[in-house]
Amino acid sequence: MVALDGRGTPGRDKAFHDASYGRLADAGNLADHVAALRQLAETRPWMDLDRAGIFGHSGGGYAAARALLEFPEVFKAGVALSGSHDAPHFNQGFVETYDGADNPEAWARTSNLDLADRLAGKLLLVHGEMDDQVHPDNTLRLADRLIAADKDFELLIVPGAEHTFIDCITYVRKRSWDFLVRELMDVQPPAHRPAPIPLGPELLSELFS
Repeated sequence: MVALDGRGTPGRDKAFHDASYGRLADAGNLADHVAALRQLAETRPWMDLDRAGIFGHSGGGYAAARALLEFPEVFKAGVALSGSHDAPHFNQGFVETYDGADNPEAWARTSNLDLADRLAGKLLLVHGEMDDQVHPDNTLRLADRLIAADKDFELLIVPGAEHTFIDCITYVRKRSWDFLVRELMDVQPPAHRPAPIPLGPELLSELFS
């Protein structure tokens, strides 16, 4: 396991923060992740960069889709859960904090929609029907652009689910994991399926307290 301290990370000085201001499109620091993968693989021959996948939720869901669209030669499969794919139709308070209060050009750059025609890998989009933080419209707008670009992808809308899929996290994780196993390892589920998540009231209280 490796953790990357991406540019703009909190806890650093103002100059470090300024490196990402007005560039919310690069908030996932995907170029840093790509560079790290390639550098690590130079001394680790067991790393197979032909089968690199990515998974993310919320802002990470945005970044997962962005990775496939911006670096199609690197990321071969990805799962994007509850992604904020279209900045002009997301939480404007959040977007303006990082891209400026009157910067429509930056907002447009941040949107994944105009990159839809670049999709080459395998993408699974997942969103809860009752998402209370990122409206499902964000994923549906991206899906619409992918269809217009004649791109193959998978879409899972979970009825009644909110942003974090609390009531159906085991199912959503299984679907996400199976997708990556199928597309990256070329084997059919239930091969390599993870153990169930024990979601009792006490654990939920711990996770979300």
